[in-house]
Amino acid sequence: MKQPLVKIILSHAYKFIDIRQPEVKWAAGVSIILTGLLFAFPIYSEFATYEDEICSLVQCIIAGAFGLIGVSIAGIAIVITLFTVEQIQMLEELQAGAFDDLLYDFKWFALIASLEISVFVAMLFIIKSPYPLVSEPAFYLIVFVLIYFVFYLAFYGYSLIGNFIKMSKLKQSLSTIPDQIKSTPVQAMELQLNFLVSKLVKGNKDEAKLFYTELIKIVEESDISNRDEVAKYLKEHHRF
Repeated sequence: MKQPLVKIILSHAYKFIDIRQPEVKWAAGVSIILTGLLFAFPIYSEFATYEDEICSLVQCIIAGAFGLIGVSIAGIAIVITLFTVEQIQMLEELQAGAFDDLLYDFKWFALIASLEISVFVAMLFIIKSPYPLVSEPAFYLIVFVLIYFVFYLAFYGYSLIGNFIKMSKLKQSLSTIPDQIKSTPVQAMELQLNFLVSKLVKGNKDEAKLFYTELIKIVEESDISNRDEVAKYLKEHHRF
C-alpha cells in the first residue's frame, strides 16, 4: 500500500535540516546572507512600496517550480531508459529496492517543487489580502524560511547532476559484471571457438560473418531448452 503524502513528508522532513547534505549547507548560507540584506533595508516598514516587485518575484518562482517538476519527470525517464531490464534485476538481487532508491531523489525533487508551488500561490493571496503584516520578528523568520525553501530546491536540483554521473559509472560497472562472473570453462570455450574460426577463415570477415550466421541458424533450429538465449548471446557478441 502506498504511503499517504503527509506521512512521506513527515518521515523525510529531516532531509531539510540534515547539515551533512551539501544542499542544506548552501541553502542555509545563502538564506542567512539574503535575510540579513533584507533586514538592512526597510522592507518590513516599507512593505507596500515593494509589494508589486515581491509579487512578480513570487510568480517567477512559481513558474520556475513548474519547470523543475518537468525536469524531475525527464530525469526519471532518463534513469529508466539508462538501465536494461537485466541490470535492474541485478540491482534488485544485490539489494532489494535499490532501483527505487535511484528514482527516489527525482520523486523527492518533484514533491518539494509541488509543495513550493502551493506555498507561494498561497503567499500571493496573503500579500494581496487586507490583513495587516505579522510582527517584524515573525516577518523575517518567514522570509528566511521561504528563501531557504527556494534555494534548497535549487541546490538539490544541482546535486542531481552529480547523481547522473554516479549512475553512469554504476551502469558501466553493471555492464562489466556479466563478463567478470562468467565461469572459466565458458570463457575457455569462447576463446577456443574464436580461435578455431580465425584459423578457418584466415581473417576473412565476410567468411567469419557467414560462419556465425550459420551457427546462429543451427542454434535457432535446435531443440535445446535455452536456444533463444544462446542465439541472442551469439548475435550480441559477434557483430560485424
